[in-house]
Amino acid sequence: MSTKSASSTRRQLIEDARRIALEGGWEDAIALNLQLVEKAPKDAEAYNRIGRAHLSLGRLIEAREAYQSALRADPANLIARRNLQRLEALARRGATLRDASTIAMPGTNVFIEEVGKTWVDELVNPVSAEELAEVFPGEQALLAIEEGRLVVTRPDGRRLGEIETKTADRVMQMMATGNRYEAYSIGISGQSLRVILREVYRDPQNATKVSFPRQITSRAYLRERDLLRARDEADFFLLDDDDDEGDDAASVESEEEEPADTDNDTFVEDTVTVVEDDESAI
Repeated sequence: MSTKSASSTRRQLIEDARRIALEGGWEDAIALNLQLVEKAPKDAEAYNRIGRAHLSLGRLIEAREAYQSALRADPANLIARRNLQRLEALARRGATLRDASTIAMPGTNVFIEEVGKTWVDELVNPVSAEELAEVFPGEQALLAIEEGRLVVTRPDGRRLGEIETKTADRVMQMMATGNRYEAYSIGISGQSLRVILREVYRDPQNATKVSFPRQITSRAYLRERDLLRARDEADFFLLDDDDDEGDDAASVESEEEEPADTDNDTFVEDTVTVVEDDESAI
C-alpha cells in the first residue's frame, strides 16, 4: 500500500470514529480507534478517544487504562492528564459515572459563540471538585433564581454553583421580560466548572436589547474567542483547559474598558465555531 493510500485510510478511520462517537456508537468507536493504535501504537489521540468512549459507557477502569496509554505515548498530553485527574476525583468520592446514553447530549451548535447571545464563564461558589467531576462535559444544566442569585443545577436539582453577579443580574432582568436561556457544561477548569450560557429566545419587547453586551467590545472576550478557536472538540466533550496566569490581568482590563450597559448597544452579529477539526477531537 502506498504512503498516500495508507494516509487516506488512517484519515478515514479517524473521521469514521469521530462520526460514530458523535452518534453515540461508543462500542463501534472503540473498535475503530483500536484499529488505529494497532497501526500506530503511539497514537495518543486514538487512546484519548477510546478513553472518552469508555467514560461514556461508565467504564472507569477501562477509561483510566486508555488515558494512561495516551500519557505513555505522549507524556505531555493535557487531555489525558486532565481526564486522569477527573477519574481520581471520582475515585475519591466513591462515585460511578453514569452511562452517557442516559444523558441528552447537545448538538455541536450549542458550542458556537454568538456575539451578544452567548457567554462563557466559570461558576462562582461551586460545589466540591469531586462533585463537579461527575458532570459530563456537554451536559445541559438548569438555571434557577434563588434569593436574587442565578443558580446552576443539574437536571436532578443538585446545585453546581452560581453565575457571577454582573452577568446574572443582566440575565435575570432579561428573563423577567420574556427571554429564555440555556446552560451547558464545557468542562472542569481549576476548582470550578466552565459553562456556556446561550440566549435561545428573545422576547419581542427585548428586540433592541443585548443579553451579553460585555462580550462585544471587551478585550477579554477577544482573547477568549482566540482561546475557543484554538480548542478542539475534545475539550468540550472531555475537560476544559485551565486558564493561564494572564487571565486575571485580562479580566481587570476588561472591567476598565467595559462599555456602558445600556439597552441601545449596537453590535454586528458574528459567530465563532468552538468545535475545530483536530485530530484530538472525538
